[in-house]
Amino acid sequence: SPLKFFGRIPGTPGELTYAKDIERYYQELARTSPRVKFWKLGTTEEGRDQVVIAIADEATLKDLDKYKAALAALGDPRKTAPEQAKAAIHSAKPIYWITSGIHSPETGGPEMLIELAYRLAIEETPLVQNIRNNVITFITPVVEVDGREKIVDTYYYGKKTGKPKPPLVYWGKYVAHDNNRDGMGQYLKLTQNITAGVLEWHPTVLHDLHEAQSYLYVSTGTGPYNPSLDPVQTDEWWLLGETEITEMAKRRVPGVWTYGYYDGWVPNYLFWIANAHNSLGRFYEVQSYGPDIQKDLKLPATVTSREWYRPNPALPSVDWGPRNNTNIQESALLFALDRVAKDREMYLENYWVKNQHAVDGGKTGAVNAWVIPADQTAKLNVVDMINDVRRQGLEVSTADSAFTAGAVKVAAGDYVIRADQPYRTLADLYFSVQNYPAANPRPYDDTGWTMQYMRNVTLKTVKDPAVLKQPMTLVTADVAPKGAISGAGSTILVNHTGDNELVTFRFRLKDVKMLAAEKAFEVGGKSYAAGTFIIPNAPRAAVEKAIADLGLTGEAVSTVPDVKAHALTLPRIGYLHSWLRTQDEGWWRAALDHYGVPYTYIADTKARQGDLRKKFDVIIYPTVGSSARDQVVGVAMNGDVPIPYKKSELTPNLGVLDSADDIRGGLGADGLAELQKFVKAGGTLIGDGSTVDMLANYGIAAGVTTAVPPELYTKGALMRGVFTDQASPIAYGYVGKELPIYFADTPVITIATPAQGGFGGGGQGGGAGARIAQNITPNAVPAHISPYPTPDQPAKRDAEPAAPVETVPPASRQGGAEPTQHPRTVMAFPAQADSILLSGMLEGGQALTRKALIVDVPDGKGHMVLFGLRPYWRWQTQGSYFLGFNAILNWDHLDAGEPPPPPKAGDKPAEAPAVKPPPKPAD
Repeated sequence: SPLKFFGRIPGTPGELTYAKDIERYYQELARTSPRVKFWKLGTTEEGRDQVVIAIADEATLKDLDKYKAALAALGDPRKTAPEQAKAAIHSAKPIYWITSGIHSPETGGPEMLIELAYRLAIEETPLVQNIRNNVITFITPVVEVDGREKIVDTYYYGKKTGKPKPPLVYWGKYVAHDNNRDGMGQYLKLTQNITAGVLEWHPTVLHDLHEAQSYLYVSTGTGPYNPSLDPVQTDEWWLLGETEITEMAKRRVPGVWTYGYYDGWVPNYLFWIANAHNSLGRFYEVQSYGPDIQKDLKLPATVTSREWYRPNPALPSVDWGPRNNTNIQESALLFALDRVAKDREMYLENYWVKNQHAVDGGKTGAVNAWVIPADQTAKLNVVDMINDVRRQGLEVSTADSAFTAGAVKVAAGDYVIRADQPYRTLADLYFSVQNYPAANPRPYDDTGWTMQYMRNVTLKTVKDPAVLKQPMTLVTADVAPKGAISGAGSTILVNHTGDNELVTFRFRLKDVKMLAAEKAFEVGGKSYAAGTFIIPNAPRAAVEKAIADLGLTGEAVSTVPDVKAHALTLPRIGYLHSWLRTQDEGWWRAALDHYGVPYTYIADTKARQGDLRKKFDVIIYPTVGSSARDQVVGVAMNGDVPIPYKKSELTPNLGVLDSADDIRGGLGADGLAELQKFVKAGGTLIGDGSTVDMLANYGIAAGVTTAVPPELYTKGALMRGVFTDQASPIAYGYVGKELPIYFADTPVITIATPAQGGFGGGGQGGGAGARIAQNITPNAVPAHISPYPTPDQPAKRDAEPAAPVETVPPASRQGGAEPTQHPRTVMAFPAQADSILLSGMLEGGQALTRKALIVDVPDGKGHMVLFGLRPYWRWQTQGSYFLGFNAILNWDHLDAGEPPPPPKAGDKPAEAPAVKPPPKPAD
């Protein structure tokens, strides 16, 4: 029992259990009970085990492989005849997989699951016998194992020392709270391990436990529900949810409710891995575990009001302790398990029907296939996308020969994703264009995520069932093209295609001299883009091996091309993080690590020490996701007691990525000044999100202001970005004038007109010591963009020149003489509000028209590259990664090319060409 093993029961106030000890208990439970089976799903980034146990009656566990095969048969109607399915439905048993602990501060689920596992294994009540005999219960008690050990460390540090405990700066290696938003990107080990388990076992239900509502929220969501889901799926949310609410109400348990939280729209959550594969994904939110007792817990009226979806509301006041948390969710789970056990055949039939609907819909529905041309500019980015969806179970084929289906011409070797497959649901979710009307309830998370847009890959929708009769070959392993060099000569050219492996290539051959062409050029009848890597006197063997390994293409020529070029000098990179919050910066680190870009990881508190230019050429400072003031202040200096974050006897799991004796104090005014010194001395500072706000608001980024327009509302949508200065090295490798980009809702960037003296922050006066920058009224940026003819194309390549821009004089600012340097806008929003949104939701889009999305701000000898878009977001925006990589590779030549002349105050703007909005999605 837990009491015998741990010396206490789950829910004991003032105690938490390490994941490693829960794992030991589960192993012992499996050793001592024939009703429990234990195995490991995989490991985390820090090398810890992610585990699962299966609980059922002894006979079922002995035949576990038989039940596994039956669920697999129900998962593929192409291989299982209806009569066979009927027999399997009668004899098979559902798998109900419970997961917990993905959000590390939500500590109760792992504790409760210690007890639930024991009860399911030994209890002989009719309810538990019914569950054990008719359901196979899987339990993964801690999904984010690395973060669990850290939260337990910090809790006991505070309890045993009486000092302020360190905040949970890191959960896993890369991501904190957004670790359950990795369902589409699938970069984190925890996501990969759960996905592999879903593909292997075909669970009927995947149920994730959370702590964010009072007392117990049973998920159904408010809608709008994602239209790619089978209606059976959304009906199941309500069917099972109402069971728990009713059974708890029978026992007069207050505060159990549904509906008024979350929406059911974006498929990025952990439990959506089940929904995307036609299983049932659901979740709970429960009042916090503690583990300390919350005396006289009072809740707001919004939680205690009686509503149709909350007929038995929470109490106005209660003493809430960890045992309450254990009792309420354990009870609800038992009722859910019992209902699935009683209705076993119905839930298995539903699973079969959802898979059958998916296959049949691909034959008779509006979309019969998706085609991804193999011959695209960034071929390796295409391969990466293909491999990513394959690892999620989507079947991909290649066309054996050329054919035409509907309006789509398919070449031999093009990738074809048939819609008549069970996991068509996943393809629908990922490839459709999202339309989230602003009249709906405010969205809970991202509203647009169309995969081909985020990856800047051309995808074509086939609406012709004849495509399913065309000869094609199933791809059975990861696509891994082998690169090669053609031609002879001492100079090797590697065209800048925008493939992310190019940055790997440059850093892998760090000792090889390379140049970047500053303009497009031709050699031997072949065209090369601006940014092409030129390698004079190339060490062919080393270059050839790197190209082969990475799948790139090179051409050897006899002489260096006659084109202006600059050296690709590898920078010493400092990666600056805040101790306040590391939620979003980890996505930048993931990209750098994945593509082999080395950096030195430093905290904001160390930036105050100075000498940054002596150590680094480039500093990357991603968004902290806070206000500008909070980002500067950091962890507040409250009192005289230091707050350490480091490995110690009390905290053996802290300090893996970074450590400090005291994490208080943040960047501070001194750190801001040091960043400005770094840039003026020739360094390049790269930032996005709140970092842009901070640099603008404190007058560091000369001529740049940010605002939060009150009329604007959007949340995680895909927008149309327009290249306004394609001569900038930041734009190297991108074909055409447009790029789909991810935009959250801030920062909205405005650039001042230099003729009006709007550059005091970066001139001879002002700077970090200047007052916070005033708002500057907008200038407009070049405006012409072309409409997307269909939702299938990432951009129509239009050669029509951009229209001149509208300018408005900035408000006056304190500062010295006007410098000759001025910000260089590389990308901006379109000039027409109705042409901005590509996928998702946007209200008040007029506030974004002509606003800058990428700004290169020269200051002294250096530059600041500021992103209004999010170039690295949740391992989904691979199409914009090279905007950041270009800034890194060309850090000391960002002034290359000939930018358009800055607008002059009083210039009359030309009328921007009319642009029709993108088409509305069919669904």
